[in-house]
Amino acid sequence: MTREQKRIARLMWRAGFGARHEEIVRRARIGVPRTVNSLLRPRGRPYSGARKVDRKKLKPKTEWGDAQLWWLDRAARTRHPLAERMVLNWHDHFATRQDGVPGLDLMMRQYWTFRRHVFGSFRGLTKAMVRDHAMQHFLSLANSSKEEPNENFARELFELFTLGANNGYTERDIREASRALTGFVYDWETKKFSYDPERHDNGVKTIFGKRGRFTPMDVVDLAINHPRHSEFICRKLWGYFSPHPPPRALLKKLIRTYRANGTRTGPVIRRILTSGAFYRNLDAPDMIKPPFVHAAGMLRLTRGRVDSRHWVSLLQQMGQMPFYPPNVAGWGGGEDWISTNATMARFEAGGATLRDRIPDGSIPEKENARQAVARARRACGRPWTSPRTNAAMMAYARTAMVGKANQWEHYQAERQIVLRHMLIAGPDAHVC
Repeated sequence: MTREQKRIARLMWRAGFGARHEEIVRRARIGVPRTVNSLLRPRGRPYSGARKVDRKKLKPKTEWGDAQLWWLDRAARTRHPLAERMVLNWHDHFATRQDGVPGLDLMMRQYWTFRRHVFGSFRGLTKAMVRDHAMQHFLSLANSSKEEPNENFARELFELFTLGANNGYTERDIREASRALTGFVYDWETKKFSYDPERHDNGVKTIFGKRGRFTPMDVVDLAINHPRHSEFICRKLWGYFSPHPPPRALLKKLIRTYRANGTRTGPVIRRILTSGAFYRNLDAPDMIKPPFVHAAGMLRLTRGRVDSRHWVSLLQQMGQMPFYPPNVAGWGGGEDWISTNATMARFEAGGATLRDRIPDGSIPEKENARQAVARARRACGRPWTSPRTNAAMMAYARTAMVGKANQWEHYQAERQIVLRHMLIAGPDAHVC
């Protein structure tokens, strides 16, 4: 790969779900800045091809596991990868679990809320989360009244969503904010959400040293206007694209960009993805792919499709089931993704991707080791591999057919399966 192709490859993995070599070459011709602009302003059909899962049988709002299949299918086929990736990131940031919500349809609506706000105002997105019925139920915002204000949402709003743990707020700020956030109602009999001004505490509150008869949306404004907020959210955004702390000079630029654009996240993301720091150490990738990204990427590289319910259990075993983050803090990320069981599940996912793709007799009898490796690379979109992996693949390809003159039809196909498995599920495939 040329250096520009390596930059594009990193971009498409960290800001999407990977790309085959031909797409990398095409995007490298126009360069990183124009590619980033196209990712932030996607056009055309949002998905490629036709899904293999029967549309009539897939019921994401009612059947357990179908929502995960639905989302994995979208990630595998998307033509708007950064938008789809940011929906996943916002789901992690405003983490909500389906088993803490009365109905999966509320989670599906939350997905579309993230999609509408994907590169827009963070202030607007946070206010949308205050109104979001899944979030209202998950963090006990619904039915929090002036008689019994619940502190759950107020605490997480400051600690996880806008400021960071112990970063410029007090327990009194949380208590006062919980008073301002009262009034939302959920009726268990009718299954309807509403807002009742009579249940809202209209008294004077003091939050961050400011006094007023604050409403729920006032609390969001107070948090977003807090002097600690901009750095918190810019660090958080950077962390979705890099495993290393942002350089101080770059962080200052991100903060200025965020403030100058009225809390819109798109311009901040553009600056991140066009920064020199984002493209350091291209020959030694060290960001561990989230399991969902890894799974979708395997399908994209091999032109595979979500064609089995087995993907539900694989995502669960790998440690990232959309709509089921472990807690309100979201997924841990990084080395948390690489436990023994999770790694085994990633390996099994590679097998599921390749299953029944290479029938006996489909590979020429006289194909040599170098040709076999080249065939495997073409089939898997020619992903990046380290010199160590390159050597291991060639060594295996040379020895795999020794003494296998009989039944070559089977062993040639088997060699291809192993080589492709090394490419999409071997050590190099877990980092970007």
